[in-house]
Amino acid sequence: MTSSPTTSQAIEVTGLRKRFGDREALRGMDLRVAAGSFFGLLGPNGAGKTTSVSILTTLLRPDAGGARLLGLDVVEERARVRAMLGVVFQEPSLDPELTPREHLRLYARLYHLDRPKQRADAMLERMHLLEEADRLVGTLSGGMKRRLEIGRGVLHEPRLLFLDEPTTGLDVAARARVWQQLRDLHAQGDTTLFLTTHSMEEAEALCDELAIMDAGELVAQGSPEQLKAALGGDVVRLVVARAGRGQPGFEAVEGVVRVTQVQRPEGGVVFRVTVRDGPRRLAALVEVARELEIEEVTLHRPSLEHVFLRHTGHEFEERDA
Repeated sequence: MTSSPTTSQAIEVTGLRKRFGDREALRGMDLRVAAGSFFGLLGPNGAGKTTSVSILTTLLRPDAGGARLLGLDVVEERARVRAMLGVVFQEPSLDPELTPREHLRLYARLYHLDRPKQRADAMLERMHLLEEADRLVGTLSGGMKRRLEIGRGVLHEPRLLFLDEPTTGLDVAARARVWQQLRDLHAQGDTTLFLTTHSMEEAEALCDELAIMDAGELVAQGSPEQLKAALGGDVVRLVVARAGRGQPGFEAVEGVVRVTQVQRPEGGVVFRVTVRDGPRRLAALVEVARELEIEEVTLHRPSLEHVFLRHTGHEFEERDA
């Protein structure tokens, strides 16, 4: 494994910009990710997540600004950066005509690792794939393939592992096993994990630090608990059949911190009211909206979905273009 500089920051991004024709994908992005952390990046479609990760993994050059991974410049020291990285792409990149054992032994040789056979077999055991080690990859389940890709991504003991939606398309049991593999990897403390995901549940279950992007900029960063606490109260969700004119006066209710609204494609509006001591204020909020023909009322503790909506103005989408 290639040696690298010692630094408390795994990722340092300053003023990063990237334009594609008339569209500015990144608008002076600044980001710090602590070494050894499990970091998650969230954002709506077109926010700049893919562009950011492409630059950080040396697949794309920025137009301006800079990025350093473990102290190394991603442009000027590209080869050294790549030697420290592991990447698990969203789209499968396994050869269906090879076995898991053949895959890992091949990559062990490509990485010039000593004792490639032993390394491969140890990783198969670590990923709970010994029983499937000599089956063709094309016959494996989605969860098994994903665990193999993660094993391949960490075979050379990278200092930094990028995971692009690692559980997309997996069933609940397969997803839980992949989550546990990632938790185990994080617990070892030697690798910084950088996750992009379209699951709020996944982000909250795995990440100790999150950032939210919108329109090419970071709009929020912190631990899941810090981001939720910053909302300032509980969230009351009111679905009404009629839009009315503007907001129906929720701000007049004591304890209301913030009101957001989203038009429903099928008609009507969803109001989300952030309010301190939500159970005590619920009746007053319902009374304010009664004339708009309330269809549904729910009271929630703050969630990452509420944080996402607060900072981006978008309903969270399960897929990204």
